[in-house]
Amino acid sequence: MDQPPIPAALASFTAGTADELALTYTDQVVYPRHIVIDRPDAPNRRFPAWPTPVLLLAIENQGVCAWGLPLDGDDNPPVIVSGERSDGSDTTIPYGADLDAYVAARRWDRQCLSSAVVLQAQADPVDPTTLAYLHANYEQLPSTAGWPGDLTYRFRNGPVRIMLWAGADQCDWFITGTDTDQLADATAALLPYSDLHTSLWSNDTAGQELLNRLRRTPPS
Repeated sequence: MDQPPIPAALASFTAGTADELALTYTDQVVYPRHIVIDRPDAPNRRFPAWPTPVLLLAIENQGVCAWGLPLDGDDNPPVIVSGERSDGSDTTIPYGADLDAYVAARRWDRQCLSSAVVLQAQADPVDPTTLAYLHANYEQLPSTAGWPGDLTYRFRNGPVRIMLWAGADQCDWFITGTDTDQLADATAALLPYSDLHTSLWSNDTAGQELLNRLRRTPPS
């Protein structure tokens, strides 16, 4: 069977780049070490319902989803992701606009999650009022879809980064920063939104101390 042409966008996508991106969520790297093409007539399709062959890029560390590039003649196609959605469906959707967006999102997420102080929450589904506040006070970077939430939002204001894994039943928050004072100010301003006043927590000693201090301080 003839192999569809590999998109030109992959010309600079090296094994080193793939390994670097995999560190963010400990993905299983496939391309470029292996050329795996998922075809529409495959009996156990990795990318269900996608109409063209797909080049497999990586698999989530527990195998729940996979990322790939459609092989449809486009030199710069979107990156797609397969897997179970929060509504229980198992399908394939666009993850990011193109390979550059996929690379940028993975790198941004790693910088966010590897910060010295990381505040987290498994909060209520994100509501319009909370999103309006974030849009008004932060720069929004490109979102991605399909994993780890139905939609992943990324916001930044100076050294403070906020990532939301938004789903139908829950929104996971990550609030990080390299400047503790600015992170404290940003978090204090966020506490009235969603249920963050009670749901925020931290694995970091510095992060938990920051939260304890903010919760003891009456709002101004």
